[in-house]
Amino acid sequence: MKTLLYYLGGDYLSYLPFGFFVLLPIFLIIYIALRQLNNPGLKRRLFNGVMLGYLLILSYLIWFRGLGDARDALQINLEPFETIKLYLRAYRQETLSFEIIIVNLVGNVVMMFPLGFWLYVKPYGWFRKLLFIVLVPVIFEGGQYLLHQLHMVSRSVDVDDWILNSLGIYLGLLLNMGHEQLLSKLLHQTKYKETKKSNQHIS
Repeated sequence: MKTLLYYLGGDYLSYLPFGFFVLLPIFLIIYIALRQLNNPGLKRRLFNGVMLGYLLILSYLIWFRGLGDARDALQINLEPFETIKLYLRAYRQETLSFEIIIVNLVGNVVMMFPLGFWLYVKPYGWFRKLLFIVLVPVIFEGGQYLLHQLHMVSRSVDVDDWILNSLGIYLGLLLNMGHEQLLSKLLHQTKYKETKKSNQHIS
């Protein structure tokens, strides 16, 4: 059984272990705490500040953690699902552990959940939200390409990362929508029961 410190090692899996095991839980704790605030204006400002910090740290982890040798050739994959199939094939051939596959594939999705949470509270229409979902991962991948071209870091550009990141933002948005709808339903049921009980006392 691998220890947590093993997965947090800088050379093991780029930014994903640190983000998956440390950054994301911290964000979720702060997010839950912010939801308890009753001041909408303060809640919005604090949430925007938290998201800005999350984006800056996430960008640093994606672009600069585990720098590698900038002289390495740039690896580009533009065939959808090719890297995902490569991981699954390596697992079947037992050349790659299940832990690595989970952290890489699931991590690329789950790490983007907070962006979906933030997108939910923004007063955007669905078209602008869709642009956000599509373009933000493009910026992450484009940044990796640019930094490699500038010989600052060794990075790869992978359409599967874009697919997984976009999926993560979308799922984060849906999760928040579902959560809010559930809370609204529970609140409505509670008010209905209180009103019914009050009417019974009056009669």
